[in-house]
Amino acid sequence: MIKKTMAVCLLLSAMTVNGWAAPALNKEIAKDLQGFQGKAGVYAKNLTTGKTIQFNQNEIFPTASTSKLLVALATYKYLYPGAETYKKEQYDQYIEAMMTVSDNDSFYALLGEFDSNHTDTLSKVTKDLRLQRTLIHNEKAYQQYQYHSVTTPLEMAKVFERIYSESYLDRNKSEQLKDELANSIFHDEIPRYMLTPVFHKVGELDDVLCDVGVIQDGHDPILISFYTSAADHRYSSDFIAAESAKLYNALRRK
Repeated sequence: MIKKTMAVCLLLSAMTVNGWAAPALNKEIAKDLQGFQGKAGVYAKNLTTGKTIQFNQNEIFPTASTSKLLVALATYKYLYPGAETYKKEQYDQYIEAMMTVSDNDSFYALLGEFDSNHTDTLSKVTKDLRLQRTLIHNEKAYQQYQYHSVTTPLEMAKVFERIYSESYLDRNKSEQLKDELANSIFHDEIPRYMLTPVFHKVGELDDVLCDVGVIQDGHDPILISFYTSAADHRYSSDFIAAESAKLYNALRRK
């Protein structure tokens, strides 16, 4: 019994809760995270009040397709302004495909351009956003983690918050990107139990499932960055969906 009590106390210490979220629901979330059969990390924030819930928020995870967010930002920030009209149209098509259907051909086409003519562009974006542990399309990441792109739940939350707040790109491209994220064909994770619009980007690899986005109910936008590593994707998907609903209810003002 003492060991069990200590384990719960340690978990509640690991899950930092900043603010007035319902104590009972916080304990339920903590218990769920403790019981996850694999590795999980989450950073959730009410973008109006600043209140947060965090668990393993600084742990390294493969980005899976959430790296496409940074590729989109790099393209619009550094490639788009000086491009010819036909090239801008191509970039728009690539990014729309990446955001809505997570198209890999478009993703690799843009990576090819970075490799050929703009080798430092992705690192410029991570530096702009002050990301300390996020590496995108990076050999160092592969050598250390066996994945070419890695991040943390906290750092990808920072990326998404900059997109949502329109504080990195100009207003036109920010709104375009948000509209595409709101029209993703994927609805199984963060959006599953939401009855309100969700801007989000999901990612999936063999043992990784993640989703990062903002739930917009017209009152309190709630940012959730959720990363999991487990063998069973259905289990991970159900877990992200259920916990996202709880995080939303814990952080929004009633």
